[in-house]
Amino acid sequence: MPASASLLDSLHAPTLLWLAVVVMVAAAAIMSLFGLTHRVYRGYRWWMLAMWLAALGGGLQMLRGVWPAAVVPGNLLLLVWPMLIVTGLRRFFSRGPLSGSSTTDALVFVGAYLLWFVTWALPELQSWRTYAYSTAMMLLHLYAAAFVLVLPELRRSPSLRTLFCVMLAQAVLPILRLSWHLATDTPVQSALTLLSPMVIVATLVAMLFAVYLCLALTHERTETDLKESQRQLRVLADIDMLTQVPNRRHFEELAAAALTQSSQARAVVMLFDIDHFKAINDSRGHAVGDVALKRVARSARDTLRSRDVLGRLGGDEFIALLPGASVDDALHAAERIARRLEQECSQNGDLHLGLSFGVVKIESGESLESAQHRADLALYEAKRQGRRRAVPATREGGDTVFGESRRLGLNGES
Repeated sequence: MPASASLLDSLHAPTLLWLAVVVMVAAAAIMSLFGLTHRVYRGYRWWMLAMWLAALGGGLQMLRGVWPAAVVPGNLLLLVWPMLIVTGLRRFFSRGPLSGSSTTDALVFVGAYLLWFVTWALPELQSWRTYAYSTAMMLLHLYAAAFVLVLPELRRSPSLRTLFCVMLAQAVLPILRLSWHLATDTPVQSALTLLSPMVIVATLVAMLFAVYLCLALTHERTETDLKESQRQLRVLADIDMLTQVPNRRHFEELAAAALTQSSQARAVVMLFDIDHFKAINDSRGHAVGDVALKRVARSARDTLRSRDVLGRLGGDEFIALLPGASVDDALHAAERIARRLEQECSQNGDLHLGLSFGVVKIESGESLESAQHRADLALYEAKRQGRRRAVPATREGGDTVFGESRRLGLNGES
């Protein structure tokens, strides 16, 4: 047997058990204080309960000299510890799919406890008590390790991986001890008893590791929730929540990045809005106006390429940057957006919407702001010519020159 194990077995077991109970009470108190002073999640209180009950179970073991029956509730409280850890994990990770059920957990625990209790209750089986207790402890820790192993979060959580190793080690320890005694013909009754110093130390270390890992899991969840909150805040700051497209500020950021990264020298800006949008709002209400904005945004999103940048400038005005596209490409895109919008409105039969577009090519050395201004002029020209059309614009010298407009959609409108 290893020298370290012999040294442990030479320690005074009752004193070591007393110290272990004091440490477990302190650990349970720390968990309770943390739970009272910090935000905790579902499942944490089950871990806290597991620690308090384990400390109580250890305390009852100290009474077995004067009250032999104390071993019955004492072993119950020690054996339930891994199952309470599993119960806490079920609640902590209740958002995702989990293996088994709480009923399965309870049946496994009752079966393992009865395996030991029968040997305690029947005198003819008392020589098997230690084997039965070790087997029950091994089965419960193996069950807990298997539960942790199949958790979907295992790959992302170092704490879960460590907890799996702790549970597995607690399951393997009784097997190794039992195998050593069987191989060396050493009497097993006293060596494998619960009051064995080696078992006490191993159990205490595993429980303290579990306390740390439960706190670490709570910290990981807090960090994850914080990152998700920050992500949602970024979305709120960058995305127009009604239409789910970038707002003006974020569009300008994305457009600047797209122009910088684009290997193509050319790019086109399209500015478009809903014809007679104010009349829709005034006559049918803002709720219908919101539906119109959503349909326009959806039609544009579904039509444009993945590398194109779409944004809402405000009101009913939208803008799109098409890197690597020509003016003719942009006019075809405007036709497809208008046709898609008209088809959706026709299917629902409640709205008839038209769009007007201003389309410009960004000239060499021209800023996005300048191109947007020219697109705005082209958009107003489309309105002047009767709406439901796209008007391209070029720059000649310092002037904006409009090209031939293109009618959009299946129906005309004046």
